[in-house]
Amino acid sequence: MRVRSPIVITGQGAVCALGLGLEAIWAELAAGRDGIRVIERFPTDTFSTHLGGMVPVPGTLEVDDPTGSRALCIRYAVAAGREAMRTASLSPEGNQPRRMALVLGTSMGSHLGGLHEGSAEVAAALGIAGPVITVSTACASSTNALGVGRDLLDEGLADLVVAGGADVLCPEIFAGFHALGLLSPTKCSPFSEAVGTTLGEGAGFLVLERERDATARGAPFIACFSGYGLSGDGYHATSPEPSGAGVARALRGALDDAGLAAADVGYVNAHGTGTAANDPAEWQAISQVFGERVAQLPVSSTKSYLAHAQGAAGVLELVATLLAMQHGQVLPTLHFTKPRRRGPVDPIAQDRPRALVFDHALCTNSAFGGANAAVAISRQVTPRREVTRRPIFISGASALTPPGAEAVPVHPERSRGGAGPLGPSTPLGMNGGKRLAPFRLESLVPTADTRGMDPSARALTAAVALALGDAKLTLTGAARERTGIFVGTTNASPLAWDEFRGSIKERGLVKVSAPAFTRLVLNSATGTASRLLGLRGPTTTVTSGQGSGLLALVLAAIHLDSRTDADRLVVGSVDEVDLDRDTGRSDGAASLVLTTFPAESSIRLTGWATAGADSLDDAIAHACKMAADLSGFPVHPERSRGATEAPRSDALASGSLLSCVNAVHALRLGPGRVLITDVSTAASCAVVIERSAT
Repeated sequence: MRVRSPIVITGQGAVCALGLGLEAIWAELAAGRDGIRVIERFPTDTFSTHLGGMVPVPGTLEVDDPTGSRALCIRYAVAAGREAMRTASLSPEGNQPRRMALVLGTSMGSHLGGLHEGSAEVAAALGIAGPVITVSTACASSTNALGVGRDLLDEGLADLVVAGGADVLCPEIFAGFHALGLLSPTKCSPFSEAVGTTLGEGAGFLVLERERDATARGAPFIACFSGYGLSGDGYHATSPEPSGAGVARALRGALDDAGLAAADVGYVNAHGTGTAANDPAEWQAISQVFGERVAQLPVSSTKSYLAHAQGAAGVLELVATLLAMQHGQVLPTLHFTKPRRRGPVDPIAQDRPRALVFDHALCTNSAFGGANAAVAISRQVTPRREVTRRPIFISGASALTPPGAEAVPVHPERSRGGAGPLGPSTPLGMNGGKRLAPFRLESLVPTADTRGMDPSARALTAAVALALGDAKLTLTGAARERTGIFVGTTNASPLAWDEFRGSIKERGLVKVSAPAFTRLVLNSATGTASRLLGLRGPTTTVTSGQGSGLLALVLAAIHLDSRTDADRLVVGSVDEVDLDRDTGRSDGAASLVLTTFPAESSIRLTGWATAGADSLDDAIAHACKMAADLSGFPVHPERSRGATEAPRSDALASGSLLSCVNAVHALRLGPGRVLITDVSTAASCAVVIERSAT
């Protein structure tokens, strides 16, 4: 049995439409004043609405270029991160724990550059030297990031985590949502008339740490981070599953992770965008989870205060909930007029917070690509249940590399400590090719309609389909809901960006391509694979630059080995290169199927770790110790590490995951052990894959 320390929140910080910092934000929340105003940063005269939740940017937050969204996003994040660290009795100038991580969630906050590069800048400004992980699941990003941060602490890969998110409202994003018909002409009022959302921006972060560590350094607790849940709808690129089944799975996952019953929850801060599709689906989900008690449950949406801050929405709404919890209040849904059908019985339809002491709350968010995330928080620290580590097996593996588009049974060098004959060594991606050869996705997925599908979505879906086929899996019924997908990548499709920018050039912002816009989020390919292959369990999309696929494998292993909301996780990676800008890299995709069922494979994933970019040796030591503990015989890093010298693809995100595919095929020939590592400017990762002689 594994005893996990409670995870507590010791710091919080935010900048949003209500102001800069917690004091200013609470003053507005308590007074019932929203931060929605006419947008002045960029012109909106050609659009049907002119409102937004814009962050006031006086003083040090001001930027010379008002359209410099990447720089502004980083400034928001640094300001919120610094406040979170101050409230946790930390400072960038002080002696920080070396094993402090940053997990930053964003949708398109630095939409013209690598998301992981922006996160690295934030980490440097905050003095964070541990792993820097960027989560990008559109509007569920920061909620998802909080869960990843909790997992790092549980796994012993960090001693303190700064987790949250940031996003900026820029003309292109405003135009994209407008083209989708999702914006309200008046201030957003979820579950009420008029229908539509108001876009916003901002940044928020929480400091998470183990209770025993916080107690040891004398840090007071704001609240307990009790649990979180993830799920995929597997339904549509932009619309939620109408029955709310996907959101309900995320809510139940959070409750189960927290060891709470639905009856324990006193308040729900809903995603509540105000749109015609989201609000009724979300209410259906809440009704499914809470049953008859839902009639007495206060459910509101703080987007009526903050507007929809995109990838930062979840953490900002959680900060608002925490502030209200500290003051013994719940926040209203502002501007509420006429209720719509299928909405909360008690949306707290008033203009001021309501006095209410509650012990536990849920906050939930949903996103493009069908990604859902929910977190549970508690006023008091609650003991966590003991859990038993589940063994993780690799039952399927596949790779797509230039110039072919098929599973490639290639074999890396076996680690020097391994036994058994070596298979032939076939370098991946070393043949001078950059693009995948043309292939028909319909031959693998007969239901696929490839019209308008980006190369990255096609390649990832093909790789996942091949891996499921290699595992001899046909997912039906409940198995789909218990099979999720974790993906590592570095960029949205260059083809989608070209189409989007081309539509602006040809028709202007007011007539941008809505289909192209929906494919700009980093998890677009993940959502496509999830939808076409029926993967409805936990889902996330992450990036750390080079080796993002290996990072996804590490996070999937952490998630699967001690939770009960999934039996299998498919891990994938994909690279679609813009050859006009990066001629040194290749396209590629890879996928592994992780399962908890021993009958499905004899190959185990026995060790995994992530650490700071300069701490590869720490990641290797952790992964090897774990492998030794799980397998019962010693692992020698100095001997196993030779496996990392095997040729690998020059696909940025997929290279090291392709090496894992190589390892799986090699281990099918006989017993042995392989250590695979990768290092980027954001993080280092290590995994141990093995097959025993018995």
